Amino acid sequence: MILQRLKRSIYPPLSADPEKDVSIKLLYGLMYVTFTVAVLYRIIHPLISEKPKNVYYSFYIIPTAVIICHLLAKSGRVKLGANIMIFLQWLALCIVSMREGGVYATSFSQFMIIIVLASLVLGQGGALFYALLSFCTGLLSIYLKSRGMIPAPNFPTGEWSAFIGNSVGFFMSWILMKFGLSGLSKIREELSRAQIHAKLGGVTLNLETKEVTLTKEYRIMLGDKTAKGSITMLMDQFIAKYVEGDDKERIVSALIEGAKHFNDPSYSTEFIFRAKGDDGKTRYILAKGKYKDSIMGYGTGQDITEKHIAGEEIKASQELFSKVFKLSPYATSISNYEDGRYVDINDGFTELLGFTREEAIGRTSVELGIWLTSEEREYFKEKIKKDGFLYNEEVTFRAKDGSYIQVEFSTRFTVIDGEKRMINMVKDVSSKKEAAELRVLNNEISSQNELIAKQKAELESTLEYLQKTQNQLILSEKMASLGQLVAGIAHEINNPIGVIRAANESVKNHFDRVLDRMQEAASVLENLGNEAKIEFQTLLKKGRAYQEIIPPKEVRAKTKILEARLKEFGISEARNIAEGLVEAGLEAALEDFPKLFIGEKIQQVIQYALDEIQASRSSKLVDMSVDRTSKIVYALKNFSHFSNGGPKAPVDIRESIDTVLTIYQNQLKSGIEIIKEYDAGIPVVPGYSDDLLHVWTNLIYNAAQAMGFKGILKINVGSGGGKDHICVRISDNGPGIPETIQERIFEPFFTTKAPGEGSGLGLDIVKRIVENHGGSIGFETSPKGTAFLVTLPQ
Repeated sequence: MILQRLKRSIYPPLSADPEKDVSIKLLYGLMYVTFTVAVLYRIIHPLISEKPKNVYYSFYIIPTAVIICHLLAKSGRVKLGANIMIFLQWLALCIVSMREGGVYATSFSQFMIIIVLASLVLGQGGALFYALLSFCTGLLSIYLKSRGMIPAPNFPTGEWSAFIGNSVGFFMSWILMKFGLSGLSKIREELSRAQIHAKLGGVTLNLETKEVTLTKEYRIMLGDKTAKGSITMLMDQFIAKYVEGDDKERIVSALIEGAKHFNDPSYSTEFIFRAKGDDGKTRYILAKGKYKDSIMGYGTGQDITEKHIAGEEIKASQELFSKVFKLSPYATSISNYEDGRYVDINDGFTELLGFTREEAIGRTSVELGIWLTSEEREYFKEKIKKDGFLYNEEVTFRAKDGSYIQVEFSTRFTVIDGEKRMINMVKDVSSKKEAAELRVLNNEISSQNELIAKQKAELESTLEYLQKTQNQLILSEKMASLGQLVAGIAHEINNPIGVIRAANESVKNHFDRVLDRMQEAASVLENLGNEAKIEFQTLLKKGRAYQEIIPPKEVRAKTKILEARLKEFGISEARNIAEGLVEAGLEAALEDFPKLFIGEKIQQVIQYALDEIQASRSSKLVDMSVDRTSKIVYALKNFSHFSNGGPKAPVDIRESIDTVLTIYQNQLKSGIEIIKEYDAGIPVVPGYSDDLLHVWTNLIYNAAQAMGFKGILKINVGSGGGKDHICVRISDNGPGIPETIQERIFEPFFTTKAPGEGSGLGLDIVKRIVENHGGSIGFETSPKGTAFLVTLPQ
C-alpha cells in the first residue's frame, strides 16, 4: 500500500486531452533530463577539473525547480510549474555565468538550452521572453565586468572544465530536440488515429500532371490495412481502380468544374461516389475539396457507407409507413393540430364515411358534418389536449349519406415534415368483417388443436403398444433390448407434447387479441421516430432469430439485473419485460437499441415487440416438438417392426444406426458424448433391417454399460473391409474386457452381469446375425477401451 502511494506521488498527472497529455509527458521528460544532468555535473566536474569551483551550490536550484514543478503539476497547475521550473533553471545558469566571467563562461552558451526548453513547453512567447532576457543578461555582465563587479574569466581551471560545460550543452540540446520531435510525432499519430477512426482521409490533385496523391489514412479507409504512407497515382488509375459505375464520369466533371471557381473562396467541390476498396467491399465516399489555384486542389474523403445505408433504410421506412397508411383497412386520416383540417385520407376513410380525397382534404370534420354535435367534438378535443392521445373511444359518426356508424375512434399527435399533426384511426365496430376473420382464425386454431390431439393419441397408443410388447417378448434377448427403453421413451414423448400444448396456448392467445394488436401496431409505429423504427425492426428480427433456451437459473440472474435498470425508465411491469427480453436473447437491448427506451410509451413498445417475438418462438417450438416426436415415432416404428425371414432388402447402415441412437437418446444424452464418423458415398447393403437393428442396439448399449453411461462413444462407418465390404466400428473408452474372459464373450449363456440383468445370449445372437449376412465380427480391447468391428458384404 505504501509503495503504491509512493509510485502515484512520483508518476506524472494524467489528462484526458491527448494534446495536453503529450505536453505533460514532454515536460516530465525534460524535468528528468535536467535533474539527471545537474546531479551528474555536480558529481563529475570536481573530479576532473583542476580545482573545485565555489559556485556548485547554484546547481542545487535545478533539482529544487524540478521538485516544485512536480508538486504544482500534481495539483493541476501544470503551466505555473513549468514557468517556475524554467525560470529557476535560467536563474541557476545566470548565477554560474556571473561567477565565471559573464559572456566568457561556458555556461553562458547554455542559455540556448533554456530558450529551446521554453519553446517546447511554453510556446513561442516563452522562448522569445527568455531569448531577450538572456541577451540583456549578457549585456549586463559586460557592463558589470567593466566596472569590476564580477570576476574576470578564470581560464586556468583547465580545458576539461570547459569541455564538460560545453558537452552538457550539446547533450541537453540533443535531448530537448529528441523530446520535441517525439512529442510532434505523438500528436501526428493521435491525429492519424483520429482520422482512421472517423474513416477520413486526405487527397491532393494536380490537374497539370493529372496525378492524385492519397494519404495513408485515405488508403486505409479504402481497405488497404497495410498502408504505411501516402501514394501518388494517375487520375485514370485512381478512377479505374476505386470508382464504380457511372460515378467515374461524374467525378471528372465535378473536378473540372471546381477548378473553374478556384478564385471564389466560398466555392467548394462536394460529391458522393461509390468506391470499390482494396478489400473488395463497396463503400460510399463523401468527397469535399477546394482549389488553391487552377491546377492544385486538396480535400478530404470520408466513408459514409453506414450513414448512406441508414438514409436508404429511413426512406424505405417512410415508404413503408405510406403504404401502411394507404393500405390500412381502417378509416385513417392525417389532420393539422392547429385548425383540424385534413391533410390526407386513405381509401378506408372513403369506404367507411363516403367522402373522397377532394371533398375531405383542406376541410375539418365539423365542416364535413362527421360529428353529430359540436359539444361532443369539443369534449374529445380537450381530452386530446390533456392526455396527448385517444385510444378506442366509442363514438357515433355520420357518413356522407347521412347514415350513423358506431365506431371506435383513436388519435395521436406526431410531427410530419416539421409540422405538428394528428393521425386519426376509425374502426367500424358494427361491421361483421372482423368477426368473420376471427371465426376463420378460430377454425384454424381448432384444426391445429385437433391435429395435435390426434398426434398425441397416436403417440400414447404407440407407448401403450410398446409397453405391451415388452411383456410379450421379455423371454427373447432381442425383446430385452426393447424393455430397456420403456421408461425413457415415455419421458421423451411427453416432453415435446408438453411443449406443444404450452406453445399452442401462447399462439391461441396471440390470435385472440388480433384486433387489439393491430391497434397496438399502429400506436407503436406512431410513437417511434425514424431511428427508433429501425431499431424496433432490428430488435424484432434478432428476437425471432434467437433459438437458444437459457437455463432458468441464468434467466433469473439476468432478469434481476435488467429489472433494476428498466425501473429507472419508469416501467411498471419491469420484471415481466426484463424476463421476456432475457429469454429472447435481448438482455443487452438497452445498449443495442437506446432509441426504443426514449419516450412515454417505452413499456407499450417493448411489450408489443416481446408479444410478437413470443408468438414466433411458440410457432418454432411447435415445429421443433412435432419434428422431434415424428423422429421418435419413426424410430420406434422401425425398431419394433420385425420380419420372419424372406428375401433381403437394401439397408442404409447409417440410417439404421441413427434409429438406435434416437431410441436410446434419453439414456445416452446425460453423460455420453457421441462421435459419428460416416464416410461419404457409403452404399446400402442387402440384409434384414430388423436383425441389423438388434446388432447395433446390443453393441451400443453394451458400450454404454461398460462406461457406466459416462464417456465417449465413437461410431465409424466406412469401407475399411475392402471395396466389396462395409466396416462398422463401435468403440468406447471404458475399462476394456479382462483378458481372462476375452475368449468367452461370444459364448452362449456366458455373462458377467448380475442375475436378472442379462441372459448371456446378446453377443451370441449378434454374431449369428452378422454371420447370417455373410459378414464377420471381432473386437479390440485394452485398458483404454474396447472397439467392436462388424464387416458386412455389399
